[in-house]
Amino acid sequence: MSFAPHPLRSVPLLRHVTPEEWQRFLKIAPVHTYRPGNILFYQGNPSLGLYFINGGRVKLVKEDRAGRCQIVRIVQGPDLLGDRAFFAERPYACTGIAMEEANVSFLRPRHFWGLFGRNPETLRLLTQRFAVELGRAEDYMHCLAACTVNARMATRLLQSSRRPDRARAPKGRFVLTETRTELAQVLGTTPEAVSRSLAKLCAKGLIAVSGRRVHVLNEERLRLAACPHDSMN
Repeated sequence: MSFAPHPLRSVPLLRHVTPEEWQRFLKIAPVHTYRPGNILFYQGNPSLGLYFINGGRVKLVKEDRAGRCQIVRIVQGPDLLGDRAFFAERPYACTGIAMEEANVSFLRPRHFWGLFGRNPETLRLLTQRFAVELGRAEDYMHCLAACTVNARMATRLLQSSRRPDRARAPKGRFVLTETRTELAQVLGTTPEAVSRSLAKLCAKGLIAVSGRRVHVLNEERLRLAACPHDSMN
């Protein structure tokens, strides 16, 4: 009998571990289930460890002094979460909130360093990860400053249509998992502007929208309407 590989084995940090290390990881980092809306950690709280998202999605929400919130990133499992605060030994810069049911493993600092700290390949992979994330953050900031809401929306729709968990869906058809408010927070705009942008893209014949259901009618033109880079997520 064959078994599907554990989802976390696709995370670069865990691909190279030995069978013994893997079994130890599973033992010291049990899986916990978070329901939609459950909080993993709060902005400003000290980091207590490293999160491994087995499956599901978690949004990172940053709140300013005026109480305004923005989704700065959405983490789709399998992936790491809370790594910047963990390695910088700084408080969390955002609040982590489950968007859908998420299965999460948690590793405390002493367990992480005891398991991975002496492995140079782990340090190389972490350095590579931070470099990639920095590039995405730079592209995201440039997009917010230089691209129109329509361009940012087109980019977001293309990204949503390419999510791995939608591979079996009819080509170009998907359901938006974010609310209008969440889309506005991701795109750095307002829910009203999100609705107007979707309406404009529909009027141009690029997409069709019914509730949260989206059908990409012309992917090539939608790509031309999108931001010149594709690193918003």
